[in-house]
Amino acid sequence: MPIEQLTATDLAKKLVVILQSWPLYRILEYTGADEVVAVPKFLSLYCEPCQKDTFWETQVESHITYKKGFTAKEYTCRNCGAAAIRYYFYWNTGKETSSFFKVGQYPELEERVSKKLEGGLKTEDLKMYKTALRLRNFNLGIAAVAYMRRIVEDRMNDMLEILYKAAVTHNAPAEILARHEDIKNDKRFSVKVDYAGDLLPSNLRPAGQPNPIAILHELASEALHSKTDEQCIDIFDECRNTFEYVFGKMRIETEAAKEFVKEMARLAMKRAKSD
Repeated sequence: MPIEQLTATDLAKKLVVILQSWPLYRILEYTGADEVVAVPKFLSLYCEPCQKDTFWETQVESHITYKKGFTAKEYTCRNCGAAAIRYYFYWNTGKETSSFFKVGQYPELEERVSKKLEGGLKTEDLKMYKTALRLRNFNLGIAAVAYMRRIVEDRMNDMLEILYKAAVTHNAPAEILARHEDIKNDKRFSVKVDYAGDLLPSNLRPAGQPNPIAILHELASEALHSKTDEQCIDIFDECRNTFEYVFGKMRIETEAAKEFVKEMARLAMKRAKSD
């Protein structure tokens, strides 16, 4: 892991991200910000009793340093006051750099999958996806990416079908739509990823901006074999955002749009008959 040069503000923000979402044993090694010796007072986490993201709070005593090796800290949901999460972490300063990493937390880092995504995945794929999340949460990035790649490859044609329907709804150019069946039958993963980017509605891909689905190319990259677990965690998280959006939110929105068009056609036909 590279050594980061951080200001006090940078470190405070970084500690929030680490506690909220970093896997166990992923190490932040840094210089600077020596004045920061306390963990953040507030976090934003999903609360199971509240069934939503809420603010969580802990007591931070200004006269106590948490930069003393192994320490534990508990946060409580400010909304319900009942849910609590306890972190176990290591934080210390060496001769030249400081280090911070989580060694445990309870309840464990969530492997929660949204209801929308559950509805878009087959049982076998959902099981494999949860395994990928578990591997990611234990900082086993290379294995997590391998599982993600398998799911994306298996479901790539399904992804193209969702994007194709969205493209039709958004009046995509005919020449793009005409390639659909040929691309689905193509065996090359990279070709399908490129086409997925072409199908993406323009409002989700502003002019001059890179194809947000292109991150999936990383899953098929030969260079993946030379990356570290930490680098693969970053790739996994970026691919996860794309994957969950397409199979979750976009799938539902596309189906809703199709139903709307059918309903409008039905009403138009009914009106024509009445006239």
